[in-house]
Amino acid sequence: MKTSTTIDFDEFDHYTTDTREINGFLETSRQHPDFGYWQERSLNLKYIRIYEHRAHLLRPVNVQYQKAGLGNAVHHCISLKGSMGAHFLNNKLSANLTAQRYHQLYVPENDYLLHFDPIFNNVHIEIDREHYVNLLCNSEQWSCDLRKKLVDKEIYYPGDYAITADMLKAIHEIFNSLLSGSLKRLLLEAKVHELVALQLSNLSEKTASEKSPSPQQDLFYAIHDYLAGNFLKEHSLKEIARNFGINEFVLKKGFRENFNTTVFEFLLSKRLEHAYHLLLNADQTIQEISSIVGYKYHNHFSTAFKKKFGINPSLLKR
Repeated sequence: MKTSTTIDFDEFDHYTTDTREINGFLETSRQHPDFGYWQERSLNLKYIRIYEHRAHLLRPVNVQYQKAGLGNAVHHCISLKGSMGAHFLNNKLSANLTAQRYHQLYVPENDYLLHFDPIFNNVHIEIDREHYVNLLCNSEQWSCDLRKKLVDKEIYYPGDYAITADMLKAIHEIFNSLLSGSLKRLLLEAKVHELVALQLSNLSEKTASEKSPSPQQDLFYAIHDYLAGNFLKEHSLKEIARNFGINEFVLKKGFRENFNTTVFEFLLSKRLEHAYHLLLNADQTIQEISSIVGYKYHNHFSTAFKKKFGINPSLLKR
């Protein structure tokens, strides 16, 4: 854990400057004289609590929480901007996140410490443990294993993962729906379940990949990892196939079978996800970002970005 000043959350909450309901969410603004600005949006559904935190702090800080009932929920934490870490001292568990990463966890403990970078934006979703258990089935091993952990109230923390484009889209729709009243709540419950399903799919894929893969599967995961680390470079099927010692037909067929997408659809998705991150975190203009991710004309970039995320990059940048 980074060395930072530690304060109790109640001290920060004491400096609440404004509380109002906006589009169904309770929006709370806090201005601490020593630590800076912290805004929270929250919504309480029947089995689900949704939070978004945005802060511009004067320096890194550790915030001590004592929250009754914390151990009765499964937590999905998503860092859109900045780094954060949750530290459960009684269970000696630390779960850290950098920007554009998420984790899900269950810890039967009510006391914990959060560390934040001075500028952060994160989304936190709590789902009642019993409701979460009922979302899981007994027909797949990974689901059975998770279900048993939650029923037995054992610690569950499988690590952190990269946020995908579909997850970003679901998060945007959760906080920007134009519906109101019961229809809004119905939509948000559906979107939270969609987000959970997308995140759990990574867990199931990780479990499957931990089984002994065939040599050919190893090859395609190596190709996948290579492209994921070099998505801004120009690639051709001929060049990739030659580098990995296979022909183009085997490359195209095997990549789709293993990852349910084509090589170039995968590269396009990675570039647009990178653009989403730059729009949130970098100072470049939309034209500069479109050029970075390989678009000669920024209007073509805007069209592709809106098709993938459902929002114009200009609105996200604003």
